[in-house]
Amino acid sequence: MAFNGSNVHVARDAKNIVYGDQINNVHGGVSSKLDDSIFQETFKLLAKKAAPNACYDSEQRFPPPNCHPGTRTRILEELSGWIEDNPKTTRVFWLYGSAGVGKSAIAQNLAETYAGKRVAAAFFFSRNDPSRDKLEPFVASIAYQFCTLGSCLRSVLAPIITETIRSDPNIFHKSSENQFEQLIVEPCSKVDITKWNDLPNAIIVDGLDECTDYLSQGRILRIIQKVVTARQIPVPWIFLIFSRPEPQIRDAFDDFGFILRSLDVNSSDEAYQDILNYFSEQFALLRKKHRRALRYEDTSWPGKDIIYQLANRADKQFIFAATVIKYIDTHDERPQDRLHTILRIYVDNESDSPYSDLDILYHQILLTCHRWEKVQPVLRLLVTPHRTPGTILQRHISWRSSETIAHLLGLKMGEVETILSRLHSVLQIPEDDSKCDIRIAHVSFTEFLSDSNRSGEYHAPQMSKSEYFDHVSTLLLHTLSTLEQHYPLHHLQSDPTKALPVWEEMLRKNRSELMEYSCRRWDVYCRQVESPSPNLCAALSKFDPHFALAVCMYYKPLPYLRYWEGIVRWAKPFGEDTRSFVETCESFFRGFCIAFPPAILQHEALWWTFELEQDLVQRFLNDVQKRLVKNLYSIEQAAMESSPEGHALLMLPSDTRTIPLEDWNIAHIAKINGDVLTRLPRSFYTCKNHLELLLDDIWNDTYKIASHGWITEDDLIHLKWILVKRAEIFGILLRCRTIEVTNGKQE
Repeated sequence: MAFNGSNVHVARDAKNIVYGDQINNVHGGVSSKLDDSIFQETFKLLAKKAAPNACYDSEQRFPPPNCHPGTRTRILEELSGWIEDNPKTTRVFWLYGSAGVGKSAIAQNLAETYAGKRVAAAFFFSRNDPSRDKLEPFVASIAYQFCTLGSCLRSVLAPIITETIRSDPNIFHKSSENQFEQLIVEPCSKVDITKWNDLPNAIIVDGLDECTDYLSQGRILRIIQKVVTARQIPVPWIFLIFSRPEPQIRDAFDDFGFILRSLDVNSSDEAYQDILNYFSEQFALLRKKHRRALRYEDTSWPGKDIIYQLANRADKQFIFAATVIKYIDTHDERPQDRLHTILRIYVDNESDSPYSDLDILYHQILLTCHRWEKVQPVLRLLVTPHRTPGTILQRHISWRSSETIAHLLGLKMGEVETILSRLHSVLQIPEDDSKCDIRIAHVSFTEFLSDSNRSGEYHAPQMSKSEYFDHVSTLLLHTLSTLEQHYPLHHLQSDPTKALPVWEEMLRKNRSELMEYSCRRWDVYCRQVESPSPNLCAALSKFDPHFALAVCMYYKPLPYLRYWEGIVRWAKPFGEDTRSFVETCESFFRGFCIAFPPAILQHEALWWTFELEQDLVQRFLNDVQKRLVKNLYSIEQAAMESSPEGHALLMLPSDTRTIPLEDWNIAHIAKINGDVLTRLPRSFYTCKNHLELLLDDIWNDTYKIASHGWITEDDLIHLKWILVKRAEIFGILLRCRTIEVTNGKQE
């Protein structure tokens, strides 16, 4: 990355910035450019590349960790003083400490305190959230926060940032170093430097160690180092970095020199007193909340000695103190019994325990769970970040909600909540909402579960990619199959006309993000599975491609079939386990019938049949093929651009003899038809005379074009049959000849 300032122009007294052919006043109020459609579309692109969960006020992080009132006062005062001190020689403040000491709570407190005043943006990394565990969305997220409503930087930077993106839509495919220079450094450098006295200039980065790629951690720090040391950059950016003191992070900070200030949270003497105060206040609240269960206890329960003992056990780890209180605060048992359990386990493990005090507490919490064989798979899902093959990430599906977890693991509705009922002290379980994600309260519990040396019999490691994709594939196939009982094909022997309205209503009623995602991605997940589980094999054996294609075409347009053939190739090596699935699909790919209801325009239906057949041969209709079909049937452009999405079409087996669907148009779709159209040479499409000769052969039932070597006679026979048959099915006349024949030659 080269922050050389070659493209940076600083106008100290300027009131306007100029880029391209546009002049915008960015210091005298909100630019009118912020209201136009071009800005809005570009801003949407930026928003898609950002990680909304990484913001300090994101819904996904709610309720975020924060400092208990009256705690961490010295550290907060020191950090606040550093933020407010102007000018300063140090430009980067690194606050570090071990797991659970409250680093994220301090970062959150500062982000909330100085939002819109001193803090311009914040990024909270989390290894438990795949949307914010990597470098890729970092720069876009910072730039996005500069441009949001409510940001003091919006009117100043948003026009420049969005113009940069508009002029180079592929900017997000560049390195993060280049993105930072173009989206952060250059826009900021174009602002009058005197304006920065009144603008926020602090950026908070929390949990840097939770960026899962170690090399990316170093890249972020090098980006920051260059920003704050480059003399050509007049913007007084300051950065607050919160992390564990991992070796690679410590080594990277060694190069920062005098610009770095650091503080070890563990070295603070106030932590012990803060935890004492926290325990005292929380036990006072517990005495009120559980007054019936505690009515026979002393009014000072549990007493100062016990509180001191627990504070010593916490060893400056706020997560220990918070987990103890959550564990005691339950209606399953008496609070005093749970407290006694905690005190007893530390006495029992005093001499030779291989676990830290926090690990012992986690062991005790898990010991209270019934049916570990059901609890463990749920915990394994919770410690496994949701993965998606390729680049399509579905943001609106709650992959870790109790409802989705139940589907992924084959549990009953409501069973997940029951299984996890004793884990409220280590999990954040939404109340009365089965569609919101369940989250692990602190990363230390994730690390405990993942490390067999620490968790022992309660080891709950991440699922492998193949194992996880197996679960998701099964879920997506089951999601599709929920509509199958209503498919009119299964009612042909009775009265399908009664089934059709029900079918259309079910399609409308069941439209959801998960259903649409199932249509688009079930096969992609399957292909990533190394060896399908019995559950996945069972779901595949029940797969009906006719029903599935009807559902998929209703929710999302083509293509599908070219990708489905890939799943058959994937399934073949598994032998008997997937044999029925393979045979069913191979029969389907040879050909099937498609039925169009009377309400669909005939030219649209005709066009879709050709698109389907090209999909079967793994191609799109190319321009010359489109021209051929368009000219032969006089199809308007609107029909060519139409989509079957939202239409309840029916897919039927080729051997379906009697189809009691009055006024429906039914066409046979076959791979061989697509092959014939594909084999026609390009010259056939591009030469106008060739098209006219084909029309001659169709109208006169001759085979002249075959004699020219442009097409084999067999292919010509087949092609003529397809074209004429389709015209008959849809009641469309083939276009009449428009070129007269003179002296045996066409003019």
